[in-house]
Formats: sequence, structure tokens, C-alpha cells
Amino acid sequence: MDKISLKAQIIIGAFLCILIFSGGVKYYEMRLEGIGADEIDVTADLYIEAPEIKTEIEEKELTVHVIGAVEKPGVYNLEEGSRVNDAVQLAIPLEEADLDRLNMAMLLIDGRQIDVPQKGEGESPAETYGSAVPSSKLGDVAQNSNKININTADQALLISLPGIGPAIAKRIIEYREIKGVFYDIQDITNVSGIGTATFDKLKDKITVE
Repeated sequence: MDKISLKAQIIIGAFLCILIFSGGVKYYEMRLEGIGADEIDVTADLYIEAPEIKTEIEEKELTVHVIGAVEKPGVYNLEEGSRVNDAVQLAIPLEEADLDRLNMAMLLIDGRQIDVPQKGEGESPAETYGSAVPSSKLGDVAQNSNKININTADQALLISLPGIGPAIAKRIIEYREIKGVFYDIQDITNVSGIGTATFDKLKDKITVE
């Protein structure tokens, strides 16, 4: 009887150990699951959505005044980098407009006036290469008749200057078409072939106004 009781006690003790072990394993697994969930929640809380960054490129404008042989003379706003042709076409040139006397490819300059000439009107050689220059009319001859306006003079007029041949005169015109007007007479030295010596011969004979 004592032996049976001892065996029963051993079985019961073993069963209790299994229950205790199983409960410990289950508790450990639950703890791991709880820790994993907490980590996920913390990560979610720390996530911050980056704000959307918008970049806008501001387009610069310039303003010119178109007058003369056009249907709609007036003030026009155009994008920076526009040409004389852009402004003239907005003003709608008349049939009698002599567009060949304007340099339609020249870059516009803010605040300048473009005077579109009529055919047979004031056909001065200096008006052939008109541009957006600081004068009352586009392509005006220099107020001082003794000086040549290097912003408006054509090739024939430029060649009359000392030290300026056909090739350099062509470069001066190309410079105006690409870079725009000369703001100072010394800017002419930026043209290839015109050095200090040549400029000294020119400075008293040229103007930009």
C-alpha cells in the first residue's frame, strides 16, 4: 500500500512539474509577443512624414514700348530673353512697316522703346540694325552727329571708323545680336580684334546713346 502511494506521489509530482514547465513556456511566449507589439507601436509613433517641398521657378519679365508702324502700339511685357521680333509681332506690324530696317533677332532690354519705321521713311544707314537701345526711338542716330552710335550703326558706318575693317564691323554687329547693346563705349573692347590701341583711336568718335 505504501508502494502504491509512493508511485502515485511520483506521478502526481511529475504531472505538476509538466504543468509548471508548460505554464512557464507559455508565459515566456506571451511576454515575447507583448514586447514585439510594443516595439512596433513605438516605431510607428516615431515615424514622421516628410513635408512636401514645392519649388517654383520665377520667370522674369521685361517691359518694352512699341510704337510706329504697328496696329497696336503700346507697352508689352515679355519674358526675359525675348527678341525684338517678339515685341513687334505682339504689336502687329502694318503692311507698310519696314521690318528689314530693324534687327528682329536682337535681345530686348527692359524699359526700351521700339519704333517700327515705315517704308521710305528716314532711311538712314544707321537705322538698319535697330535694337532696344536707350533712346527715344529705336535705331536713332546719335544726338552728337560727330560720333557714331555703335549700338545702331550698320556695317558700312562702322567701317568708317579708324581701325575697323569689314571683319571687325561684322563682329560688332554679331556681338549686338547675341549679347545685346553696349552700355559703355569701352564695352566694344569685348569684341574680338579690338584692343587698347584700336579703342584709343575710337573713343572720341563713338557713343552708345
